[in-house]
Amino acid sequence: MLNHAFWHADPWRFLGSLAARFGDVVGFDLGQTPVVLVNGPPLVRELLFGREDCLNKPEFVKQSNRGHWGDGLTTLEGETWRARRKLLRPAFQAKPAWPRLGTVAACTMDMLASWPTDGEVDLLREFRLLTARIAARQVLDADIEGIGTGQGRAGLLPFAEAFGETYQNADAAAPIVITRPRAPRRMDAAIRLIDARIRSGEDRGDILSALVRARLPDGAPLSRDDIIGEVIQFLYSGHLTIPAGLVTFWHDVASHGIGARLAEEAECLRSGGLPDATVLAASYAQAALKESMRLRAPAPILYREAMRDFELGGYFIAAATAVWVSPQVLHRDPRHYSDPDRFMPERFMPDSRLMTPGAPYLPFGLGARQCIALQPALQQMALIVMLLAAQLRFAPVGTGDDAPAAAVAAESVMFRATTLL
Repeated sequence: MLNHAFWHADPWRFLGSLAARFGDVVGFDLGQTPVVLVNGPPLVRELLFGREDCLNKPEFVKQSNRGHWGDGLTTLEGETWRARRKLLRPAFQAKPAWPRLGTVAACTMDMLASWPTDGEVDLLREFRLLTARIAARQVLDADIEGIGTGQGRAGLLPFAEAFGETYQNADAAAPIVITRPRAPRRMDAAIRLIDARIRSGEDRGDILSALVRARLPDGAPLSRDDIIGEVIQFLYSGHLTIPAGLVTFWHDVASHGIGARLAEEAECLRSGGLPDATVLAASYAQAALKESMRLRAPAPILYREAMRDFELGGYFIAAATAVWVSPQVLHRDPRHYSDPDRFMPERFMPDSRLMTPGAPYLPFGLGARQCIALQPALQQMALIVMLLAAQLRFAPVGTGDDAPAAAVAAESVMFRATTLL
């Protein structure tokens, strides 16, 4: 009961204190659930690279992605998952994904054009809607009714299909409550677009086209159900992490006074061109994003379940145990990061000497199940940041210059946006 109370009062302090007191592999109980926290980088790598075949994602985590629909990359297991990831990997490499940044820029500028020049903006909702629109274009070559005209696109998605529903797991035995957006029960327009593309085989340069063209090792195409499961998961895969990560980032911008430096870097966008992949990778905007995600990881716990007994670094882990890796704890461990609670984007600048060699950094996971869209997601988020920095400055409503750089809750935060010019 004490563990349970401490966990709910301050989960990251609870996990950090366990790791500091008991070492890099700690067993504890939360209610009915036995848990093992793995916190040392060598053991984390051994777990997520070498023991993946001993682990599964728990059903309540899968349900948050799958919802009312079928399985896809985030919910498949075993050999089926390995084959699917190999099949999809080329579509998410940084270079093939680069042309899609034009879509990101267009959608971001449309969002900015809709904002008041002097008024309050619900950033979480705006970034969620931006993420939905980008996903609709990149996955289905579609637009959202009421936002885009659909001109030149394969079709339109109703707002409800693009924005989705809120899921919260109801498993009383699960120690973690997941609240996240997912696809609603009705996705009629999306299914019509998928069926039409399967029939036509037309290549529109989107993820759906890649899925329709994909061939299994025996030469067979993916089934209709497989394509539907993947498309719907890809439509919603970034709805939690990207908007929450961007809201947290702008809190850090306001709290640490880096807006002027971001705006100066973004001056290159005023000429109308887009930075290339090399420029984005070396940008202060991306370094600041990485630092923000270090301090508050989009996925603060990587949650697995042991399918069978196994050993890890000489420790025995029994079947049915919850096995956790916490980026939120690893990223603030003073063994790996000097001054770990300090916001310092310079850690992630090229040729930085501020990073400890081998310091763990896993805001998008690690190992075989690391987010397949890691590089495109970083590129897109950095571009969004630069586009906003070129046009706007942000100040949290109701806070003064002496406002503390407090932790940010995953909830709507009202910001006041004011044009620079």
